[in-house]
Amino acid sequence: MTAYDSKLHLVMAIFTLAAIADADKPKQLNLPAVSREADEDFNRAEKAANGDGVPQDYVTAARYYRRAAERGNIRAQYALACLYEEGSGVPKDFGQAAAWYRKAADQGDAEAQNNLGVLYSTGQGVPQNDVEAVRLYRLAAAQGDVEGSTNLGAMYLMGRGVERNLAQAFQLFRKAAESGYSVAQNNLALMYANGQTVERDYVLAYAWLEVAAVENEGAAGLRDRIGKEMTQEQIVRARGIASQKQKDLAQKAKTIK
Repeated sequence: MTAYDSKLHLVMAIFTLAAIADADKPKQLNLPAVSREADEDFNRAEKAANGDGVPQDYVTAARYYRRAAERGNIRAQYALACLYEEGSGVPKDFGQAAAWYRKAADQGDAEAQNNLGVLYSTGQGVPQNDVEAVRLYRLAAAQGDVEGSTNLGAMYLMGRGVERNLAQAFQLFRKAAESGYSVAQNNLALMYANGQTVERDYVLAYAWLEVAAVENEGAAGLRDRIGKEMTQEQIVRARGIASQKQKDLAQKAKTIK
């Protein structure tokens, strides 16, 4: 009937780099002197990276992130890895990015686990290894990381590094979608549109794409394409569902804060 009958146009979170400006500062108590120094260097790096009270300067940020990272600061290790992956303030070097992600990932940082998994998925800086990517995505997902959950869902959907399991992919996408992650919302909608593990439902597909479109421009185009297969009554119903989902997500965000 439509293009959705042929192949799922999957959007994978692995193509999205996490912004170092969004990294949370570690919560630590009774820090030894070396950790306090590392935190101070990390805070200097954050100010330089974000232009907070000083001119934005990634070279300076990289220097302070490195000092903090070498003292064991997990968030600095993660942020330095991001700079190497992006080539900001340092030459782009996926090998260095992988090395610093690994240091943070081994200490339990979910974002680092996800991003290292991305490098294994794509074979950048490390040998391509879908099984290792799945292991890392699973670790991140277990901590509630929505990108990790979405990437793990994509691997289940494609049968990469794990036995193909559409039901598991659907559950992972739905969990991340209900946490407000637009990439997962997009993927969940497409599973509804394609009738994968569930009965084809253009109303729910449209609704989730309507929600995703707030942050994901591509979702709006997919929403409109699906809308051409729907009646006006179905579109009105889908918009009502989307509106309620947006309210639920807004309320959940307030509760978390």
